[in-house]
Amino acid sequence: MLINKGYSEGDIIVFKLANGDECVAKFLDENSDGYTVTKPCTVIPGAKGIALVQSLFTGKLDTRIRIKHEHVIMHSPVVAEIEKYYIETTSGIALATGAI
Repeated sequence: MLINKGYSEGDIIVFKLANGDECVAKFLDENSDGYTVTKPCTVIPGAKGIALVQSLFTGKLDTRIRIKHEHVIMHSPVVAEIEKYYIETTSGIALATGAI
């Protein structure tokens, strides 16, 4: 069994929430109550793969958001492809691939 030793500020992580949603966000910190993140996006499965959609449609994307421990079933760092897609989605900047 793998147990995560914790995250560093700025890590891109995924939460599986009690309602079944997966939420990808930039980690800021954690305390005994929960996680503080920014730029949360909900994972939406589709016919051509997955999409990331802003979790709070009318909220400011850079707001510090609290996710309480009681609402999190599990969490993990995201795979490299999702981290790249998340950065592109939340910043509008397309990242380079391959050798330069």
